[in-house]
Amino acid sequence: MNREELKIVKQLDDGSLYADPLLIEEMFRYNDMLQPSLHVHRNEKGQAVGYLPVGYYYRSPNKGYILSYIASMPNSPPVSPTYTPGAESILKKMKQPYFDSDVVADFSCAQQQPTASLYGMPLQHYWQFLSASRRKDLRRKLRKSQRFTLQVGSLVDVRNAWHWMQQIWDQRNGRFGSTPYEQYLETTLSWLTVLEKSQRARLKIDKYMLGNRMVGINCCAIHHYNHRYHCDDYLTWYDPHIASGLGIVSAVKNFTHPDLTSTRYNLSTPSISGNTITGHQYKWDIIPEALRLTQSVMIVS
Repeated sequence: MNREELKIVKQLDDGSLYADPLLIEEMFRYNDMLQPSLHVHRNEKGQAVGYLPVGYYYRSPNKGYILSYIASMPNSPPVSPTYTPGAESILKKMKQPYFDSDVVADFSCAQQQPTASLYGMPLQHYWQFLSASRRKDLRRKLRKSQRFTLQVGSLVDVRNAWHWMQQIWDQRNGRFGSTPYEQYLETTLSWLTVLEKSQRARLKIDKYMLGNRMVGINCCAIHHYNHRYHCDDYLTWYDPHIASGLGIVSAVKNFTHPDLTSTRYNLSTPSISGNTITGHQYKWDIIPEALRLTQSVMIVS
């Protein structure tokens, strides 16, 4: 950002996570981001009243790179359904096509889709929305996970768990394209480091242990936006031989955690334009349709 843009961001700072200048600057540093810029909306007096970080990043089969709101980490399903101050006024007026996967409320130009998000609730309440077979399966997984103990982890532990993500990456190479392993890791860690540094999000990092050995890790960011707390679940990496199914277990443990009741839990968007991303079907499976929040804008023309 230039000096004038940085001044606008600081003037409109409402204390929310995505109003932090550090986060916007991090978005502009993404690899493969083309022409990142700050779209600014001004009122009739010429005063800046909103802004939106955008850039050419997401690839469309027919259009190549298209203009997008820069949402959280690239090469990952978008997680946090939050916006920068005044962004709605810009989204309404954008004439160029763009792809976006975060929350916009009641826009005539937008097609809304369900997300793998729900409001946190007690486990017993959650069971009521599941079929008998799904309840049985999840209870079995939760019982199996009782052999693990939880410890508070750090971003160092996330880095140390990276070799498990490499195995998943090989299975999903069609989704991630040619992005190198190390580039994705460093982008992920850099983004989470900025979240932590902003002091507007609390990183909840759960380290799953078997004896003295780490077998999996889950990382969430908890922050406040529009009068509600959000728990954005960024990653769960685990030993596929020892801790298979930990992605499902950690998600259920998160949105049924007593401290997260009524918090909006965001497990990210498991599909793009109706096509479920490889390996993300479980997100639909553990969040019944009746509980899914349908505020994700997927296609805007």
